Amino acid sequence: MKQSLQVTILGQQFFLRSDSPPDQVQRIAEFAEGQIQEITASGRVADSLQAAILALLNVSARYLHDGGQQELPADVSERLRLMVGKIERALDEKR
Repeated sequence: MKQSLQVTILGQQFFLRSDSPPDQVQRIAEFAEGQIQEITASGRVADSLQAAILALLNVSARYLHDGGQQELPADVSERLRLMVGKIERALDEKR
């Protein structure tokens, strides 16, 4: 059963619904924040949105490189497509 959970990434609160145990969701959020902070600390970008996108690209590349090339379920693919659209709109607004 899905439950509502709250996580904080880069000082922003996100409310999620997940079937996963709360401690697993928290570990995922901490991992995501760590990836973003790694990008930010490198000095390549200062903007948190750009850092988040670069972190997502890095994690995606590692996932695909490590054999995660299996077909994603349709609902996951659709959610990813919508997320990419939101990111692209946010980037367009910043320009």
